[in-house]
Amino acid sequence: MANVSDIRFHIKSVKQTRQITNAMHMVSASRMRKALDGIAKNRAYFYHALDIIVDILKHTGDITHNYLQHRAGDKVAYIIVSGEKGLSGNYNHAILSLADSVMAKKNVVEVYTIGSVGTSYYLRRGITPDRHFERLAEKPMLDQVRRLMTILIEQYDRGEIDELRIVYTRFINTLSREPVEQKLLPVELNDFKRGRPESADDLKYDRSFILYDPSPKEVLNALIPQLLIGYVYGAIVHAYASENCARMTAMENATRSADKMIDKLTQQYHAVRQLTITNELADIIGAANAANASRSADAAYYPEEEDE
Repeated sequence: MANVSDIRFHIKSVKQTRQITNAMHMVSASRMRKALDGIAKNRAYFYHALDIIVDILKHTGDITHNYLQHRAGDKVAYIIVSGEKGLSGNYNHAILSLADSVMAKKNVVEVYTIGSVGTSYYLRRGITPDRHFERLAEKPMLDQVRRLMTILIEQYDRGEIDELRIVYTRFINTLSREPVEQKLLPVELNDFKRGRPESADDLKYDRSFILYDPSPKEVLNALIPQLLIGYVYGAIVHAYASENCARMTAMENATRSADKMIDKLTQQYHAVRQLTITNELADIIGAANAANASRSADAAYYPEEEDE
């Protein structure tokens, strides 16, 4: 059984760990709320651009566009959005497992990673990402996302890739997150429309009289890349919110486990301390009884000393 000093040291170390996990829980909650603001702001821009593309295709006749047509080739490029750190439960494991499963079925020619965990994962497996971006999720910058998408769209235009897909974690709420795969090129408008909240104004507003200058096709040339940039930016923000939500939950569970361990160790400490005190009292009482017995024996053997 551990002694009192060992248990006291163990309690102290667990309390220090609890302070760290509790602080990480509060930091993750703050970062998650900040990321949710970014999701709300990006959603308005993304759906507005999507509505314009849908209106052009619906009200301006048959328009063929390179970004809307399927190709016969099978060369696929993937963007993998993972976390920057660990201590987030199964967040990174879930997204990388999904990426492995979907990439195994495709002819992958380009891999782009966002997040240091994903980059390290593929390097350990002997796969060097064609480009990797660290710390982009923590501070998403439109300039960096635009630079990334410009490279990929140029590759698509040159025929170096036939499909562009992204794997990321979609934030649903604080209790639910979903690793998803989304095809970016060629554009499938029905996939982007999925989950789009439709208001009464959308049904009443007649868009058939809108004129696009200089032409609907030129507007599509400018707008589709912006739609893709907005979607990838939103995916990064979703992933960052999901990562911090997962870390917040993991740290909350770790803090709760530390509290239980501290309670258990405290009870053990009191039990050992009480047992130590009891043993010390027993030793004292035993010694006192032995001294009394010795004095009684001496008095019995030498009674004359008492008479004198």
